[in-house]
Amino acid sequence: METLETREVFSILTVLWFCVMCFFTFQPGPGTIAVSGRLTKVVESVIGIAFYTDDEYLERQIRFLAHPIEFAVLTVLTLKAVGRSGTIIGVVALILWSIISEVLKVRIPGRHCNGIDMVGNIIGVGVGVLLIVLV
Repeated sequence: METLETREVFSILTVLWFCVMCFFTFQPGPGTIAVSGRLTKVVESVIGIAFYTDDEYLERQIRFLAHPIEFAVLTVLTLKAVGRSGTIIGVVALILWSIISEVLKVRIPGRHCNGIDMVGNIIGVGVGVLLIVLV
């Protein structure tokens, strides 16, 4: 059983992770392209050229995978923070946020609402729930 202090730590971590996610989510188009471009270069240097043939393809994969990873982490942190009694409302809130965060992008220059990213967000919530259940 988790203590109140543990839940407080997870609450702080949840808020910090949420702020990081919002920073990246609500950047204008050129800002997010620059970040994913730098990350692509790091991945290229780690995996080498043998695993792909197209820089744009690799960058698209990185940008897509960021969504479920971000939301899986947010889900684990959130569910650890709210405890067992808040699991259902926590999951519902996370699914709603995964949709709202994409819809809000239409108001940001150079960004758009993407249904595939929305699905990636929701998959991330599901992965986070599975991690909580299985670990």
